[in-house]
Amino acid sequence: MRLRMRAAAPPERGAPRLRHLIPPRAADTVIAVAVAALGLASGLGARAQHEHMPLAGIPVLAVMGLVLYPRRRFPAAVLAAEAALVAALVVMRAELGGSFVAVLCACYSAAVYGSRRLAIGLATGAVSAVLLLGIPQSFGLGGGVIRAVPVPTIVAAAGAALFGLLIRNQFSARNAQLAVMAERAEWATAQRDQEARRATLAERLRIARELHDIVAHHVSVIVIQAQGAQRVAEREPDRARQAMADVEQTARTALEEMRRMLGLLRSPDDAEDDGSLDVTHGIADIAALADRLAEAGVAVTVRTTGEPFGVPEDVGLTVYRIAQEALTNVLKHAGPAQAEVHLHYDEHLEITITDDGRGAAAVLTGAEPPGAGRGTTGMRERVAMLGGTFSAGPQPGGGFRVHAVVPRPGTLPAATKGAS
Repeated sequence: MRLRMRAAAPPERGAPRLRHLIPPRAADTVIAVAVAALGLASGLGARAQHEHMPLAGIPVLAVMGLVLYPRRRFPAAVLAAEAALVAALVVMRAELGGSFVAVLCACYSAAVYGSRRLAIGLATGAVSAVLLLGIPQSFGLGGGVIRAVPVPTIVAAAGAALFGLLIRNQFSARNAQLAVMAERAEWATAQRDQEARRATLAERLRIARELHDIVAHHVSVIVIQAQGAQRVAEREPDRARQAMADVEQTARTALEEMRRMLGLLRSPDDAEDDGSLDVTHGIADIAALADRLAEAGVAVTVRTTGEPFGVPEDVGLTVYRIAQEALTNVLKHAGPAQAEVHLHYDEHLEITITDDGRGAAAVLTGAEPPGAGRGTTGMRERVAMLGGTFSAGPQPGGGFRVHAVVPRPGTLPAATKGAS
């Protein structure tokens, strides 16, 4: 409803624009005075030519012109007044030639500016006048009854009314078409705005996931390594120095990944000059990720089964981020634990990360699975965008399990439905 109301506005603004070249009231004043002057001149001319024009008929012709002034606001009243003045001229047996312009203008205005009911009445009256008066008179029928009626004036009024109804219909059709076009344009604009907002939100969520995965993983590793260095600083200074060196290396890696991530927000020209966007993580980097976690104190085993096949960059990055987030959670929550990353290539690509630690506080009894924070939400969103399935939760015998199934390139996402 809101769209229709707003769409109707342009035709209302556009239609009067031509009339506003001359203000409506000024135009109506000029028309009324001009028709009154024309009627007055016609009456005086008729008397000068010794036609039947009573003296009282001359001011009636002038009044017929002046009555036209409110024709836009009160078309029915103006038409009734003109009809009454014509009847007065008929009673006076005055010449009706001077009233033609006023009658035509009143009928036209009633057809264009009048209500729907008035328009229907005018159409019915005009057709009836032509059929009952105009046609019989043209064939010399009707006798004295028709001769007593001002047929030419009535037929001329009927023609003006029909012409006004035709103009009114054309304006209505044009306004309806403009309203439809405006509604379609507004709908298209709303769709474009919605698509833009949706694309912006998707991009923000993607960047948020990337930042979370990068920052959470590396900062967690740095915290664990720094804590270990503090504990052995006095007893084993060499080991402490090695731990701090690992902290430095991890921090440098985080900065490099952050730099690559921020490069996505630059212009294409800047990204090409930097060249940093050419480097992205994939499945092949999971082994290096496992080595870094081993240095932080978590023994990680990477196992691959099935026949490996090539995957697009977005799939490879998703698998890597799942392994990174899951192993980071092992580092933060599992305590002393061992972890395994299992990649299985078959009809789909499956990745499973398990550990034998505390199960991320598996004793929790809440409705949400343990660890179901932003990291779990991010992993689930990444897999869903690829048409896959995701699950995460504590294992019955202890530890935690993260499992994702990603469709093989070229297969339908529906094939993964029902996978656990």
